[in-house]
Amino acid sequence: MSTYKFLLIISFGSFLFSCQQEKSHTVSTPLSQSYPLDSFQLKPADTIVFEEILLKSKFFEEKGNHDSVLKYDKLLMTLATETNALEYRAKGESYVGYDFREAQQFDSAFYYYQRAKNSFLELSDSTQVGRKLLNMGQLQYRQNDFYGSKESITEALQFFNKQKDKKFITWCWNELGNNYTSLNDFENAKNNYEKAINAEKNLVDKIIYINNLAILHSKNANYTKAIELLGNAIETIPEDFSEEEYARLIHNKAEAKWKLTNDNILHDYFIALKIRKNIGDKRGLLSSFIGFSEFYEHSNPDISKKYADTLIGLSKELKVPRAEIEALQILFRLKPDNIAYKNRYIFLQDSLYKEELKVKNQFAHLKYQDKEEKARLLALEAESAKQEAQLAQQETQKILFLSFSAVLLMGGTFLFFLLKQRHKKEKLKEIYNTEKHISQRLHDGLANDIFSLMARVENKERIKNTEFLDHLENIYARTREISHENSPVNIHEHFLDELKSLILTFQSDSITIVTKGLEDIQWATLSEQKCVALHRALKELLVNMKKHSQANLVGLQFSYFKKNIRLDYKDNGIGFPTDIKYGLGLQNAVSRIRSCGGTFTFTPKQGIGASIEISIPNQSGV
Repeated sequence: MSTYKFLLIISFGSFLFSCQQEKSHTVSTPLSQSYPLDSFQLKPADTIVFEEILLKSKFFEEKGNHDSVLKYDKLLMTLATETNALEYRAKGESYVGYDFREAQQFDSAFYYYQRAKNSFLELSDSTQVGRKLLNMGQLQYRQNDFYGSKESITEALQFFNKQKDKKFITWCWNELGNNYTSLNDFENAKNNYEKAINAEKNLVDKIIYINNLAILHSKNANYTKAIELLGNAIETIPEDFSEEEYARLIHNKAEAKWKLTNDNILHDYFIALKIRKNIGDKRGLLSSFIGFSEFYEHSNPDISKKYADTLIGLSKELKVPRAEIEALQILFRLKPDNIAYKNRYIFLQDSLYKEELKVKNQFAHLKYQDKEEKARLLALEAESAKQEAQLAQQETQKILFLSFSAVLLMGGTFLFFLLKQRHKKEKLKEIYNTEKHISQRLHDGLANDIFSLMARVENKERIKNTEFLDHLENIYARTREISHENSPVNIHEHFLDELKSLILTFQSDSITIVTKGLEDIQWATLSEQKCVALHRALKELLVNMKKHSQANLVGLQFSYFKKNIRLDYKDNGIGFPTDIKYGLGLQNAVSRIRSCGGTFTFTPKQGIGASIEISIPNQSGV
């Protein structure tokens, strides 16, 4: 289904209704047809003058004199601007936008709607702001600027009140459905149409939205669903349903039925054609002529050509080149050797493309200018407010500055010494725990072994030289191990190698350690305190694994999580008991991690391996 054909058969009921409601004058004072423009005695801020101009505009609108309507709407806008009458200025800009839209001058219409939107923003009238954005989105849609239209209508929804602006919200959903349909986004189009249908209480508008949903299903080749929706809609139409929309329902249902079953649906086509001729719906006739021409294209090419020629004539009369393109496509299929059809088609396509591109660029430029102007005004307001605040508070700030400086100096000094003392205590505690740990290991391990060896020598036991040397080598190795545990840690760019060396130390034929993500971490940015804490904690886990866990497989995963560096440790050993009690080594490891602002979390699972998570803040902000 072509884009223009979709525009013809889809319902614009909400669009047309919004146009009708857009220009509504509430003044009831009579006005003579001969009341001349020059007779107005303009006085600043005189609301009677504004109301008289509105009446004059309405009078000429009823007479169909669009040039005069535009003239008086511009007068209202200009006078209101000169006298700072913001409410009437907003009305004037809105009405001028409407006038240009009726005159098919969409770029000018867009410009004045945008001005009206900004004026209503100054008035804090969110409903009118939303309506102007909706008008702008509708203009963009008519010019095939579907992405721009979607953006404007989505912005409009932010300004509508869910309780008092339900009608406008459903219009927005319907318009979004039209945009998504044109962009071939079936799911989003369907969702928006269904939201509009479910929320709409007015049966006339509900049927209009149902028609659009049915067209979406037809476009997606789901003709059965389209026929079902249109059939139900036709059965429930109210008495005040327009003949134009009724003809559209009949035509769309017949077309879906024809595409599904290839049945003869000329009877329904002729019903729609007759209605459109009777009410003078020339745009609807375009749709009928396209339908007839396509229907006869294969069965009777001469009749198909006749309708296509009629379509071209009417499209030229209405100045709708897209309808002519539809006709030329059919004619070219009927007579592919006709160069005139081909050349005319290419000319129209190129012209339309250039015109649409020009209008899209104008829309985008106007929106960009609007954003730039807003930014400029906000910057000026902010600068002005800032200068006023600085002048008003200058004297007070001098006094406060001196007082605050004194308090800050005293508070800072106190805080410095407090933190220094706290850090000193923590450092002493850490040193004490480390010394206690070393002492315990020397006493429980090395001292007892040395004493045992000395006793055997004193008792003159016979010990082989090799056995004696093995004992000494074992004692030496354990002494080195204690030394290495408390040796300095290489940090920053060398920390990765330090970790690799540590892990390699515990690798053996009976223990396999698998790492993941180790080299993905930016270790060079980590502070010394955090490097040392993580190194000691990991070493303590590996020592405990080797001594107690009976594990032969260890997994170490390093990763970023939120703003932290995370280490997940898992092994296949005997696990931790549920009532785990920390030894001195684990206590030190947990204390180091927490002193860095990190966490050290055990998951007790006795008998099925150990699972530990260590997390420390990442100062690099990765």
